[in-house]
Amino acid sequence: MWKKQWTVMTTVMLAAGALAACGSDSDEKKPGATGSGDGAKPNVTVRFHAQNATFDKTMMAPVIAKFEEKNPGVKIDFVGMTEPTSDEVTKKIDLLAASGEPLDVILLADARSYSQRAANGMLEPLDKFIQKEGFKFEDEYKTDTKWNGSYYALPGTFNQWFVIMNKNHLDEAGLKVPTVEWTWDDYLDYAKKLTKGEGASKRYGTYYHSWADYFLLGMWNQPGKNDIVWTDGSLNMDHPGVRKSLEIRQRSEIADKSAIPYADALSQKIAYRPIYFNQSVSMMAIGSWMIGEVGGTDQFPATFKTVFAPMPRNSQSDPAGHAMSSSNYLAIASTSKQKEAAYQFLRFFSTEGLTMMQKYTTSWKKEDTSKLLDAIIGATKTPQNVDKESLLYVLNNTKPVTLPPALPYQAEVYKLYQEEAEKMLLGQQDIAASIAGAKTKLQKLVDSNKK
Repeated sequence: MWKKQWTVMTTVMLAAGALAACGSDSDEKKPGATGSGDGAKPNVTVRFHAQNATFDKTMMAPVIAKFEEKNPGVKIDFVGMTEPTSDEVTKKIDLLAASGEPLDVILLADARSYSQRAANGMLEPLDKFIQKEGFKFEDEYKTDTKWNGSYYALPGTFNQWFVIMNKNHLDEAGLKVPTVEWTWDDYLDYAKKLTKGEGASKRYGTYYHSWADYFLLGMWNQPGKNDIVWTDGSLNMDHPGVRKSLEIRQRSEIADKSAIPYADALSQKIAYRPIYFNQSVSMMAIGSWMIGEVGGTDQFPATFKTVFAPMPRNSQSDPAGHAMSSSNYLAIASTSKQKEAAYQFLRFFSTEGLTMMQKYTTSWKKEDTSKLLDAIIGATKTPQNVDKESLLYVLNNTKPVTLPPALPYQAEVYKLYQEEAEKMLLGQQDIAASIAGAKTKLQKLVDSNKK
């Protein structure tokens, strides 16, 4: 039963507050296996809503078939959502929930989307299922999904950030593949040297997508206090990484003109895949979901070799080899009528199911990463265009860094910060004014959420 209102992405929604039914122990301890005494209802259908760009029906078919073979009487109805961005998918899920659409398993793209919906009562706590199955979360998964003392999701894919680089462009400029020792200043020097031409045919050294991530590049490589508002609501805007993040953008886009200007990225609605694969840019920081794409896909063929570099550090005095890592989140809607079966699917999909796809690295600690990488690269159209040596170097020499648990209003935190950072890139104010403006707005936001 819906019992309270909330605002998500500027849309007024209703939060689900239904209580979950308790289940009993499964006979078999393998993830996703029902056994005869697990309490799941026979002949049920579990609906799985996810963005089609992440998991399409072709990818899901063998996974679903395997799950249904292991779990007679449970059917999976995959609902591939065609909205172009993860934010729009999340908004659509909110609308479906508010309209009473049956929801069972939903995929949330990031920690901020997850924490908001956990706070709103939209997601079912999983603690009782985990306790009954009897596994230790930290022994199974790389990403900790605990929010406010409970688990409301299991992690899916595991994404680690690195830099993808066009090997032909590097060779042409006489540049070597960087190691963990390089800094953001080195990155900007590379971008300037890789930039070539003028006008419509200009090739840029780098590109920063419109996500908040690209306004925090000097923060999210920090092993310590690495977000702009901390878990207790205290501001972290005086961290030198905040200024460094804005300096990176200012120097490359405005001073050096080695990155596609932010105004152009907005007005032209630039997507990062086309400009990388058509060689309009030479390098970009991105997540490890691109491992399965840089060897070429039907939509974006690869006509050049991609090499990989670690994320840069801010200065030579900073520890080397740290990079942001993240996951997406597999959750059960609190209004689901099939919670037991939904949990069975969650466990199977977040472990064996994802590795079966051979498309992404996963958050499951028991995956065979080396074997999985071979399969991911081998499944691309031209696997010879993926430089596995540099990829392994990056993965073996990078320490994953995670953000603190997201605040329920995390999306608004990044929105307000980005609004002020954008003014700098659009020539409306300098870096100091952007930081000061963001601090004022963020403090008001924190204060309003303490009431």
